[in-house]
Amino acid sequence: MILEISDKYLAFPVARDAAEQKIELYIEGVKIGESDLKLADKADHIFTMDVENYIGRKVEIQSKAPNETLSLIECRSERESADYPYRPQLHYTADEGWINDPNGLVYSDGIYHLYYQWNPYGSSWGNMHWGHAVSRDLINWEQHSMVMEPDEYGTVFSGSAYKDINNAAAFGRDALLYFYTAAGGTNKWSVDRGAGHTQRLAVSFDGGEHLEKKGLLIDHIKGGNRDPKVFYHGDSSSYIMVLYLDENEFAIFRSPDLLHWTESQRLSAEGMWECPDLFCLPIDGDRDNSKWVFWSADGYYMLGSFDGYSFIPETEVLHAYGNGLPYAAQTYSGLADRVISIAWLRTTADNGIYRGMMSIPMELSLTATTKGPRLKISPVRELWEHFDKAEMAADKEGELCYQLEGRAAIIVAEATSDTPVTISIGKSEIDINKSFGPVTIVLDSGIIEYYYDDGLKYFCLEADEDLLTKSIHVKGEAVSAGLYEKRRE
Repeated sequence: MILEISDKYLAFPVARDAAEQKIELYIEGVKIGESDLKLADKADHIFTMDVENYIGRKVEIQSKAPNETLSLIECRSERESADYPYRPQLHYTADEGWINDPNGLVYSDGIYHLYYQWNPYGSSWGNMHWGHAVSRDLINWEQHSMVMEPDEYGTVFSGSAYKDINNAAAFGRDALLYFYTAAGGTNKWSVDRGAGHTQRLAVSFDGGEHLEKKGLLIDHIKGGNRDPKVFYHGDSSSYIMVLYLDENEFAIFRSPDLLHWTESQRLSAEGMWECPDLFCLPIDGDRDNSKWVFWSADGYYMLGSFDGYSFIPETEVLHAYGNGLPYAAQTYSGLADRVISIAWLRTTADNGIYRGMMSIPMELSLTATTKGPRLKISPVRELWEHFDKAEMAADKEGELCYQLEGRAAIIVAEATSDTPVTISIGKSEIDINKSFGPVTIVLDSGIIEYYYDDGLKYFCLEADEDLLTKSIHVKGEAVSAGLYEKRRE
């Protein structure tokens, strides 16, 4: 099928239950793109591809999809509306499509950048691109344009970002460098080339809005090696990359210039895999008493020492999360005095427009316990700047209650005796007791996050998408509870 590009977007009619079809795009015989889409005659949603750079040119669309279905692909001047009444207010969601791992988290020039794994053409995993959103306060996010798309080396898997303040890579002082995995073998384009998973570099010269792919850094090592996380280690005057290799194995690399990398260690840890991170935290704020945290996707971590060459574990594998909903968290680069993490929340709700969300950004710290230092997780302090105190009232049974009116809310509750307390919001229930200490419960459309035991325990629950229309009931006599509701901004 030949189609002349007459407008900014190429529109594809898609239905979630349709069979997936491969679409390949060529201009003058040169392949410019490839995606798997659930094309359908009767669409649930219209997903769009930005083709503004090709206006006035003819594109050849190759696919095994029926001709009558292909004939419905057309050019449009605008995207479909992304309005949806139950979008989360605190948790980032893409306007449309599937999202998973946060990528390239970097703070630069007063802006928090959030890149992420993104399928812009459907609400299921696939077609991995990098999406992009920005925020000045970690709570209100603005979606920007897609920054990286699949090519002949594979789809674009996870990676990290680093602001090159010393111009070590010679792309210019303060250039933003992006280290990512090209997942060879995950699209036909790369299969045809026989490409494996490789670690590659992209660079931004305009503050993170546009990324230019620059080429190979580390060739295929083994398995599905992926997810490079890069930072600077001052004590050994070297740039460090931690990389997932295969099964429970990871590697650490060193570089003088962010371009040439030498392996310095391989390490394995039972139960840990994917999305490694490595960062240092003081224990109870004491910079002279710090530990390094080696982290992986499921929230498993080890504490130990790091000399710039090797991480030496000093604990068994520990677990920061109370369940498996949060995943693939990454910490921000570019922050001098805070360690802030964002996780992907693996929600299952699929309305055909978008699926998946990011956690509220979390501040990480270490505290001493009777079992040794342990990781604490707290919602970032910026969250509270968007909330005002509200009042719960006692009903005729003496239970505290409140009718939510469409705004995100926070409950701070504490059981003051050994008698259990149940906090219910619609169909969701959270049971607490005196041992929990104060519990902070964040309510948003489709999701509940809560923190207790002084931040040593963090849970995340998927909830009804209309949660913010439900009533809150606190069932228990010996309890103190406060309510905060999102300010109308």
